[in-house]
Amino acid sequence: MARRHGSALLAPTMPSGTEVGSYKTYMEASDAVDYLSDQGFDVQFITIVGTDLHMVERVTGKLTTGKVAASGAASGALWGAFIGLLMSFSLQSNMLPFMLLSLGGGALIGVIMSVLFYALTGSRRDFTSHSQTVASRYAVLAAAQIEEAYKLLQNTRGNLIQPIRQRRQRPEPTGPTEYGSRADEQPRFGVRLEEGQREQDQEQADEAPRNESVDPWAAPSKEGGDTAQQ
Repeated sequence: MARRHGSALLAPTMPSGTEVGSYKTYMEASDAVDYLSDQGFDVQFITIVGTDLHMVERVTGKLTTGKVAASGAASGALWGAFIGLLMSFSLQSNMLPFMLLSLGGGALIGVIMSVLFYALTGSRRDFTSHSQTVASRYAVLAAAQIEEAYKLLQNTRGNLIQPIRQRRQRPEPTGPTEYGSRADEQPRFGVRLEEGQREQDQEQADEAPRNESVDPWAAPSKEGGDTAQQ
């Protein structure tokens, strides 16, 4: 059980925290963490996470037989010196000649092996380079005191996270407006009236007497005809 618990602690896991800063290079991210430390922030809650990783191979120059021989001689000489130093402890006489012999023999063997290996490859890789892993962006995460870390990192160079600016709200017009300029506006004709004035006008219209319409082409009533005959 203890062994399983220890292996769980050593297993790689994703860090927890809130992103409080973002930088293009690792140097800018490390400088930001150093700035937090200088300001008295507890940096044990900070994590730098590289996202979108790339393996980059930078070419440093053209590879020739002379460079291969020189590189092989250097590496062979180091191995020869190391072996000569180990063997010299068992000798009671002067160690300098034995060290020089081991150094020269190692360099010679290194040149032969390097040139031979270069010839066997058929010169398919005639350039020198070195590889490294680079991230497109480096995020700074904070597991505690998030607001304080966010405010402090706003003063650092290269931070891609900018403070959110609040938008200005346009004041609502109080007078008559063009129909459709406000989302909550109701269909109308003419000038918009206030709610209280609209109800008052509706009550006055309901209380006003209605005039009965008279059809001029209608036939006269019976009583009217009798009066005319008299």
